[in-house]
Amino acid sequence: MDADEEPEEAEPVRDRINRLKTFASSLDDVEGESATEFVDKADDALRAIVNPTLASRARTPEVLLVLEALGAAARVTATIVNDWANTPDVRNRYTRESAQQLFKDALDGVLSNSERWLSEGLPSKEQIQQALQALAVGVQQDEETITKSITELDAQDAEAEADSYGSILIFDNPALDPSVIFEKVCSLTEDQDRRYRDAYERLRRMLDSELFRHISDESDRFLDQLIAVLTDIRDQRISLFDVDAWDEHRRKVRSALISFTAAFHSHREQTIRAVKKDFGRDSEQHLSVEKLFSDLRTESFDYGWLEELRGALQHGDINAFGWGFGASVEGPTANVYMKRQFMLDFTRQSSQKRWLKRRELQEMDSDPSVMDMIKAIQPVMGPLQDKLDKIMYPNVTQDVATVKELLARFNGRGGLHALQNGPGFTRRNQSPPISPLAPRVLQFVATYQDEAEPDS
Repeated sequence: MDADEEPEEAEPVRDRINRLKTFASSLDDVEGESATEFVDKADDALRAIVNPTLASRARTPEVLLVLEALGAAARVTATIVNDWANTPDVRNRYTRESAQQLFKDALDGVLSNSERWLSEGLPSKEQIQQALQALAVGVQQDEETITKSITELDAQDAEAEADSYGSILIFDNPALDPSVIFEKVCSLTEDQDRRYRDAYERLRRMLDSELFRHISDESDRFLDQLIAVLTDIRDQRISLFDVDAWDEHRRKVRSALISFTAAFHSHREQTIRAVKKDFGRDSEQHLSVEKLFSDLRTESFDYGWLEELRGALQHGDINAFGWGFGASVEGPTANVYMKRQFMLDFTRQSSQKRWLKRRELQEMDSDPSVMDMIKAIQPVMGPLQDKLDKIMYPNVTQDVATVKELLARFNGRGGLHALQNGPGFTRRNQSPPISPLAPRVLQFVATYQDEAEPDS
């Protein structure tokens, strides 16, 4: 068709074609990393380009072109939404790139058909009406498809809401992507979940003995600071006359020593607080724990003074300890000392602290080595913790039996065991809250034998 012979409706169609071509060639600029994000952004951008309000005008070829472009975009959106909802394996889903190609192909189809109008003749009013009716049917079908998908997703969420607890097995399946699989082995009631969690958590706290291990951790950090000094001496990174460098090392050793001695205080105070919370003030358990710590203070010179050193370092000054260095065939050596006179002066008004062996400290020929005090206290702390555990966790046998009951639900299958606590494992919420069960606790459960039972 020559330009001179084109009807009046041809020019708007030509303009729309050019604008759609420009848009189709610029899809790389549309934001969105996933397929669903891309089609959502692309559909918004297309609507801004074609101006859907044209649909309220007379049934013209331009209106048909606009609606066909929007209809094509709607079909792509429905395809991507259904793909996301119904394709569990990531490798089989549309990507941003494949969704963009699908969107472009759909626009190219509309453009090809509309360009044919310019060469072969614009559609008649009757043809436009038929095409619009077919578009309406297609759009309705697409909407029904999306509505159905949304309804199914809503139903999944509602079902998950009513089934929020369960035993979860986490394992690897290289044949799938993602390869880490979360399988709900069985559902649990809220009461069952609470019973299992409480038993597991008591065993975990007993095994981890976090307050007790904190002492060991802080001891390691204290020793690390001494090693740092020795390393600088060995590698000749510190001069004998570099006062600032020596003062910095001394401050770090003091800080580490405060943290280490404070760990003893925290161990005692927080253990007593926990037993009062669990069993009540002045309960048999509370009084037994108090007595264990009181006996240790009374019997152990090193425990009592290490704990008191914390107060001296925190409320006194850096002179509560001293240090010394030497040499051996292995290299430089270091030691830290509790200053006797300073500590005696610091505790002069501590008459209520009868456990402090002031006379024993006073009669010493030299300042006691903190390193030796640490070595002396180590053999008594483990047995103390065992006695505390028997008081704090009297129902270990029952808790082990409860966790074994939980593990039986996994039917011996290997993998990471966990408990679910909240709705999920749906397409919308693929990662519900879960609590993994630590292998160290499960190993304890598997090998536990009640002391009251004879060895098998």
